[in-house]
Amino acid sequence: MSLPARSQWLWPSWQPHPAVRVAVTTRAGSHSPPPWNGFNLGMNCGDQPARVEQARHHVEKLLQADHPVPWLKQVHGKRVVRADEPDNEADGVWTDQQRWPCVVLTADCLPVLLARTDGSAVAAVHAGWRGLQAGIVAEGVNRIAPGGEPVSAWLGPAICGKCYQVGDEVYRAFVDAHVDFKAAFQADATPHHWRFSVAHAAMIELARLGVDDVQGGELCTACDLKRFYSYRKEGDTGRFASLIWLDE
Repeated sequence: MSLPARSQWLWPSWQPHPAVRVAVTTRAGSHSPPPWNGFNLGMNCGDQPARVEQARHHVEKLLQADHPVPWLKQVHGKRVVRADEPDNEADGVWTDQQRWPCVVLTADCLPVLLARTDGSAVAAVHAGWRGLQAGIVAEGVNRIAPGGEPVSAWLGPAICGKCYQVGDEVYRAFVDAHVDFKAAFQADATPHHWRFSVAHAAMIELARLGVDDVQGGELCTACDLKRFYSYRKEGDTGRFASLIWLDE
């Protein structure tokens, strides 16, 4: 059993402001056995709670944060909470406090990290297709920039459009809401099915919200099982974390 070092995580080059810090954990290490097989941070996927708690404490130790990480109870909704709120059943978290990491867990869904370009607030949202269609990205942007202040976004590892097949109900849910979402879908060889890029749909949504600086979105969880977990590809598996915080 081994725990990962900071060097085994991803440290994106995206820097909308010098105070903004971002990290993405990977499955590197051998802390959890198969089927989680690596460094699992998810409590809802069958792993032993004590082992997951130890992994989460390891993240907090490596980050050396001033405040405890607000691990969410994610439910594929659109609720976004402040990092210090006691009710953590939500799919997004934000803060305007220094050294208070915001985190979401994923294994194919899209982590969207948001930052005000003046370095005064950040947010992390968990955008599966349901949350994205329901408006969680807008909720995150509105929480950190209620007055329309400039925001930058980074899209973390998620299942890509080539790997993600969805049915007509998903296509209709998006396109009926806004016709621009058609660009995120490609007709599949299977009748009444589509290939769907969650990252592309998030870019469309961010553009509608006036967020022009959007980076990332090129890493696929299903294509890179050495680094990431993929529920669609593996079934029973773990979760990795995407984190954002403000430093001094």
